[in-house]
Amino acid sequence: MNILKHLDIKSLVKQFKAEGLSMRRRFAVYVFSVICLFFTVIIILLNLFGILNPTDRQIMNDLNARLSACSDRIERNSDELAACAISFSGQLEQAIQDYLTENNLTFDELENNSEALDALQNRLYASVYLNMQVAPASGAFYILDTTANSNSDTELYSGIYLKYINLYSENTVNNDFSIYRGSFSTGKSRGINFHSGWKNESSTDFFEHCNETFSDGTHYVLSPATTIPDTWERARYIYVPIRGYDDAVIGVCGFEINDLLFQLSYKTEDSRWGTEICGLLDEHDGIYSGQFSSNRYNTENALNIKNKNGSQLFDFGSEKCVGLTKEIVLGSEVFSVAVMLPETQYESFLRKGQMHILLIFLIAAILAAVCCIFTSKKYVSPILKKIEQVKSRDNYGEQLHIREIDDLFAFLEEKDNDYEKQLDDLENAKRFAEEEAQKAKKEYEKAAEKYELAKSEIDRLAEKHKEEIVPEEYHFFVENLSMLTPAEYRVYELYLSGKTAKQIAEILHITENTLKYHNKNIYSKLGISSRKQLLRFAALKQHRDGKEDWT
Repeated sequence: MNILKHLDIKSLVKQFKAEGLSMRRRFAVYVFSVICLFFTVIIILLNLFGILNPTDRQIMNDLNARLSACSDRIERNSDELAACAISFSGQLEQAIQDYLTENNLTFDELENNSEALDALQNRLYASVYLNMQVAPASGAFYILDTTANSNSDTELYSGIYLKYINLYSENTVNNDFSIYRGSFSTGKSRGINFHSGWKNESSTDFFEHCNETFSDGTHYVLSPATTIPDTWERARYIYVPIRGYDDAVIGVCGFEINDLLFQLSYKTEDSRWGTEICGLLDEHDGIYSGQFSSNRYNTENALNIKNKNGSQLFDFGSEKCVGLTKEIVLGSEVFSVAVMLPETQYESFLRKGQMHILLIFLIAAILAAVCCIFTSKKYVSPILKKIEQVKSRDNYGEQLHIREIDDLFAFLEEKDNDYEKQLDDLENAKRFAEEEAQKAKKEYEKAAEKYELAKSEIDRLAEKHKEEIVPEEYHFFVENLSMLTPAEYRVYELYLSGKTAKQIAEILHITENTLKYHNKNIYSKLGISSRKQLLRFAALKQHRDGKEDWT
């Protein structure tokens, strides 16, 4: 700062403007500019070909690769779980039909038959339990389109719902259940602890559109993430239809994927950019929700997504993330897979990337400055030294034995001789031009005298014609010129220019009879009787138009 205070920048600028830059400084500036331009072009080319990508592009490329991997994994896991659900459905269909056949019952006769429904649940429990052990799920269930109490104010449906209480255990065979919903007798016979969320039957609106959902050949349905009734947990469900002998849908079965299982299945990964978060999103009216690999984002709060410079901004309200999304089809529904980074983390890496680029440019500038100094000392200094020797020598004809400089002075001497010869030639040309100018001046004066004489003669003749012309006829002629048609006025102008009748007919591409017709009209309108009178009046008018009005 002290150096800047003592440095008078304005005076330096004025000095540079007045004196210009020295050879050494000019050379240094040019070389420095060329080197900086060279490095800039190299960096741009490396960036265009992807060798030196900006940080944001590198982040998006890595997130895109991670997005593809997550999408493939989610599709693969969903298909695997759907296959388990379809197998589960087949086992239940067979078990239900066997029970109905053994007891000589139809499916419709199960309604309000609590004993038959309890017995059926006892038989189906083993299938539910074993399939939950096999499938990669946090719970399993089946719901039949029948009830033991059709008079209930709420639509109820018979079925079993089992849910693990501890997903962190490596062995889930002996895990307890956090949720059991089914008949009391079935749960008691299996030693299940009844929690506050226990219900004998479940309520659902799924059967209102069940036939429509599975009517187009859809094998399974993946639900949006929703809160499990009477709990604080959220989960998705895979639904597969249970069909009777007549292929009608008599129920659904499937598996639960809660937020914790999703986190365990798609753990957040620590990459070179930090923690990458994966999510499976549902969209409704432009508002998103879903399940994420980090529990901090698994909330019921609405998620807004906006496009931002080739990426997407995920606004959770209290926090924002930056990432990418990709649509996939699971079952018959469209979902979005998301991979993202916290915005603060993303911005931090962007700033680091910008600092790296600035550092590269700074290094390039330092190298350019060093190169300029070296080149100046190596090449410019010897040239300046030789020039000083030339300026300080007494004998200008003495050779310095520096080929380039000796050639330069010889060339300048030759040019001086040429300039002196050219100067002599110019002096001679100047004298010749002055002599020619004098001659031209005399000729001009003679021509001017002739012009004045001719003008006087013209004025005299005009005055003479003025006396010969009847003023009333002339005034009638002038006033009626405006009465001529464009064709007639064109004929009039050609007469004034000295054209003959034959020439006028050729110019206007008309016959002589037509020209005679025009002449007759012109004479009649202007009050004249001949072409001679026409030309006389016209000449007088031209003369008067060039002078003051005749009185």
